Amino acid sequence: MTVELKIFIACVAIQLLYYLLVFFRLNFVRPFKDVPEFLPGVSVIICAKNEARNLQQFLKIVLIQQYRQFEVIVVDDQSTDNTLDVLVAYYKRNKNLKIVSVGKNEKKPYAGKKYALMKGLEAAAYDTIVVTDADCRPATTHWLARMIACYMDDTQIVLGHSPYETQSGFLNKIIRYENFMTALQYFGFAKAGLPYMGVGRNLSYKKELIKGFKGFDKAKNMLTGDDDLFINAVATGKNTMLCVDKAAFMYTGPEKTFSGWLNQKKRHLRSGFKYKFIHQLLLFVFALSNLAFYITFIALLAKGELLKPVLALFLGLLLAKLIATFRVYKKLGSEDLRFLSPVLDITYTAYLLIIFFLLLLKPKDSWKT
Repeated sequence: MTVELKIFIACVAIQLLYYLLVFFRLNFVRPFKDVPEFLPGVSVIICAKNEARNLQQFLKIVLIQQYRQFEVIVVDDQSTDNTLDVLVAYYKRNKNLKIVSVGKNEKKPYAGKKYALMKGLEAAAYDTIVVTDADCRPATTHWLARMIACYMDDTQIVLGHSPYETQSGFLNKIIRYENFMTALQYFGFAKAGLPYMGVGRNLSYKKELIKGFKGFDKAKNMLTGDDDLFINAVATGKNTMLCVDKAAFMYTGPEKTFSGWLNQKKRHLRSGFKYKFIHQLLLFVFALSNLAFYITFIALLAKGELLKPVLALFLGLLLAKLIATFRVYKKLGSEDLRFLSPVLDITYTAYLLIIFFLLLLKPKDSWKT
């Protein structure tokens, strides 16, 4: 047995373990049928930098959520457009809107939107926090209620889902597939008792969790990490719940160009190097085994070695992946990607390789929510 064949078989086995022991669990996650009559007061925090247009379009549906007691705090993070004017206009019509500003000359100790988030938390009147972005659209006016309904007695964190809007073109499918794979991993590991991240477009937690959190000091010069580094540090299998209710999805528009998307993901994935070691190891093994699976398959085809069993293992793994995630695609609003997944998975693997090399280059980034 050649080295290539041994690696190929090992990769098939590793991928099967991830899909059957971790990701398959998501088939058993269901949204709550009923929302409790009494839910706690909630502070929704949105950090906005030059987001006048998005706020005009999306803030209204956040403000009119069907929820008994909540406030919406928008932090104007040194915007140079008419963000503040838009907020003032909303404020005149909505008593539950609170505006917080980061002064033009105010020195920020943290890069990105971390400082604006901290300002928003300081202004929050309630202990239950929900964070999202200015360019996001709740799926329904029940988004907030459905997210908060996931809190149990020991729950301190609720991980929500934020899919990209469906548009035409193959790039949109690639972006949405990558988003699906990211959700598959952070939801899957959370369900397995190893939560490692959440997305700041749709995330809830108790304010007490962040009071003693000093993790931002380790990444104060990083543009990202306000969501995933925090969750990585404080989430446990006991204090974290998942929300896969389609009424609680938070949609956002995808990037229009491949380079723009790569730059966005490069910023987001950089914080992954500061995850706990066990999380880095599990994610690295999953990505590496997937890459090696395709590379060794191509090498074995080129050699013409044991073509029938190799092809059977290759197709068998693809089928196993599809079966393990078939219902999960629907749960996460990506059912149209199911049968394109073999092609999209190859593209996704290539994307991870490109991102890895881009991260090694470490060019200077700039942020904008």
